[in-house]
Amino acid sequence: MNEIKIHLSSVVSMKVFSKIFLLSTGLFLVSCGGSEEGNSEGEVVAEESMYGGCFSMPIGSYFNTKPITEVQKLETAQVYDQVYESLVKYDPKTLEVGPSIASEWSVSDDGLTYSFTIREDVYFHDNDCFKGGKGRLLTPNDVLFSFKTIYENDPSNRSYVVFKNTIVGGEDYYNEKTEEISGISIEGNVVNIQIMEPSDVFIQKLATVFASIIPEESLDYTGNFYPVGTGPFVYDMKGSTSEKVQLFKNPNYYGKDADGNQLPFLDTIMFLYYEHSEDQMDQFWEGGLSYIPGVPISKISEVMEEKVGDFESKPPKYMLISEPQLSTTYLEFNMETPVLKKKKVRQAINYAINRKKLKEKVMKNQAYEIGKFGITPPLPKVFKDYDFEGIEDVSYTYNPEKAKQLLAEAGYPDGKGFPSLEMQFRIGNEYYLVASEIQSQLRSVLNINIDIEAMDLDDLIENQGYGRADIFRATWFGDYPNPETFLVNAYGKAIPKDKSLPSYINSSRFKNAQFDKFFDEGAASGTSEEAYAAYAEAEKILMEEAPFIILWYGEDMMLLDAAVRQLETNGMRYLDLREVYFKTPTKEEYEEKES
Repeated sequence: MNEIKIHLSSVVSMKVFSKIFLLSTGLFLVSCGGSEEGNSEGEVVAEESMYGGCFSMPIGSYFNTKPITEVQKLETAQVYDQVYESLVKYDPKTLEVGPSIASEWSVSDDGLTYSFTIREDVYFHDNDCFKGGKGRLLTPNDVLFSFKTIYENDPSNRSYVVFKNTIVGGEDYYNEKTEEISGISIEGNVVNIQIMEPSDVFIQKLATVFASIIPEESLDYTGNFYPVGTGPFVYDMKGSTSEKVQLFKNPNYYGKDADGNQLPFLDTIMFLYYEHSEDQMDQFWEGGLSYIPGVPISKISEVMEEKVGDFESKPPKYMLISEPQLSTTYLEFNMETPVLKKKKVRQAINYAINRKKLKEKVMKNQAYEIGKFGITPPLPKVFKDYDFEGIEDVSYTYNPEKAKQLLAEAGYPDGKGFPSLEMQFRIGNEYYLVASEIQSQLRSVLNINIDIEAMDLDDLIENQGYGRADIFRATWFGDYPNPETFLVNAYGKAIPKDKSLPSYINSSRFKNAQFDKFFDEGAASGTSEEAYAAYAEAEKILMEEAPFIILWYGEDMMLLDAAVRQLETNGMRYLDLREVYFKTPTKEEYEEKES
């Protein structure tokens, strides 16, 4: 998913540098629109109630409500994961898959049929799209309708790419050969789904935002789309804008925590857009934000040096967290640009970029590793027995002499006759610094010119889809912990046949028959061992063909108000706020933890 746009706190080491609490929490809750009063529905009454309050965090671009099938940005998925639910859900700490709308499920002995028992106490949010504005009971038919939207034939349908060639009858429905998906059937409150091949990732795909269960009324009402789900929080259509997304507590939510406490605990959630990322830090220090998922590189010294006392106090004021992420930052070549159709040109540019300098000097080491592997992040504990070594052997590191040689062999000795190229990236100081450094490196090593242009994220995504520049910077977060979710960005069969249509998946429009062959083999494999073997072969081809320049793998610093409890972070940046609450840390509590 684009940064814009998977689950393993248990397998990815988390480094918690400090823990803390914000003294101005009370002021923050008021300014955010929350409340410190207890909730009468709560079953827990303590010195400081778990109920109430407003959790706030920044988003990186303007927010637009889009149908589930058109979600492109990570932050959109993070908002929707509070509003919508799927049959199953990720545990935000372990990223293991557990029950959600389905209270339980079973799998047939041949691994082809999944039977989901649908809860009978799940209601959609109150909304004018329903009769009388009252949310109705979710039924198995809503599950069926939601999967029909997944297989709707529309070039903007991202959900289909996730579930392509997965459910029996899905392709016939997509190609409008049938009016029903033959592999989905309903028996009472049980939904049976038959898949084409045994799959160890199917259940993980069902936990993504793309498999959210939606009511048909939310799409039909006045011809518009409104986020209406069954989740712990309700989208505030009147109070939300493109710069401020406001969610409020779902009073009819069925969920409870392990101790039987009614969920959610928070009253309100706010996602706020700041034109300048540095402004987020000022808001955080002043108590206006609860959490910052990525410290701007220009503010790292401020965090690590000037604020060190706030992390070391007892109790400390803030938590500083860093962990490797299931994300890859890379440059994407437009394969329709004539000069970039030459493989030696793409390889030359790959060798000309000093990734180590980018990571250490520009990014201030806010990365897990330089991009010397493939597009799949090199996390062996997540991708067990994946052939990272073999992929590294055919990948790229800084080699200016080889870069010059390849460019000369392509017909452009010392850059002579090479046309200027345009590179687009999202607005922001960090993004500009990286683009500027790449521009400088390519001029220095290859004597070629790259014009750089900053874009609003939504415009950038649109331009990528339509190929309106020669090179794009992208960051991709895995939707689930499998190489497939990264390699799909080079899957030739994801490109629309009509070239006038946008290609949001595989926006480089890279096509290679051998790559697609191995990708299909991996997707159809019944075991992770077979799938990983096929995906690794596909990835080796990808590196040899070089439609991408892999820059680095993500590891951002995260800041958290220590009064925030039970916010679980993970490598996928999957966000689940239903059990988050505020409680002021005490010196006694801190000393007890240390002992």
